[in-house]
Parts: sequence; C-alpha cells; structure tokens
Amino acid sequence: MPKILTARRREDERERARLYLKSRLMLPTIPLGMVTLLAGYGDMVLMWIQDQLTPQALLGSSILFLCGAVWGWGHARYEQYLVGTCPEYFARKQKLLEAAKEYKRMKRDLPATGPLHPGRRIVLAMYAVGIASQAGISLYYLGHVGVYAAIFLPWAGYFNAKVIFWRSLFTSG
Repeated sequence: MPKILTARRREDERERARLYLKSRLMLPTIPLGMVTLLAGYGDMVLMWIQDQLTPQALLGSSILFLCGAVWGWGHARYEQYLVGTCPEYFARKQKLLEAAKEYKRMKRDLPATGPLHPGRRIVLAMYAVGIASQAGISLYYLGHVGVYAAIFLPWAGYFNAKVIFWRSLFTSG
C-alpha cells in the first residue's frame, strides 16, 4: 500500500510541476520569443532596406540566433531533468502560487529547499557561463549587425528553443 501512495504522490507532484512550467514559464515565453524574433530580424530587414545587409551581417545574425538557441536548449533540458528527477521543486512553487492566489498565508512547516541534486553547483556555473557568453557574443557582433539584432536575436533563439523543446514535456505521458 505505501508504494501505491508514494507513486501516486510522485505523479501528482509531476503533474503539478508540469502545470507550473506551462502556466508560469512556457506561456509567457511564447510572446517573448515572438517579440524578440520580430525585433531582431526587423533590424535585419531595416539593414536590407537601407542596402547595408552584407553576407557577414547575415552570418552574424544566424550565429547570434543559434548561440541563443543552444543556451535555450540546454536550459530546457535541465528543466526536463528536474521534472523527471525532482518534480517536488516545481510542484512546491505551484503549490505556493495556488495558496497565494487563494489569499492564504504560506505554511511555516514547509520543508526548506536543499540541494536538488548533486550537480547543482555545476548548473549554477553553467548559468553564469551561458549569460556571459550570450552577452559577449552580443557585444562582439554589435558592430557587424544592427543594435537590435545583436541584443534581441540571442534571446529570440533562447526563447524559441525553450518553447520547442518544452513541447515534448507536455506531449509525453
């Protein structure tokens, strides 16, 4: 009997984690991805209209987008890993949001969040590397492509990759 209850509780946490990802992370990410994509490639269209678009600028915009997409893919893979191994992390966040929505106070007996998995410090270092590399590549291509393209295209790649790779999280059982 305890195994059945534990499995059911684990599945409930996994569903609550999926609900949190869908409502609080994925739905706001979709418009952000579209806005950044339009702003970034809108700047490239402006360069084309002004007859300033060069093959180097087109290559630079593609590299900016792909670098952001790689970072977004990595972040989405990490979140999929968390849902698979530690769904209670996102489930706890969803539970707190539901309690706040109903104007309830947070319970004092909720367990303190400890390390989620052994590689937590490595993940934090990878966040720092991802943000620094995205800022660095934007600064590098600032002179080669337009200002808006250099700023928004990596973010467009990041947000669009997250949405694409999160889809599998909601379609699989």
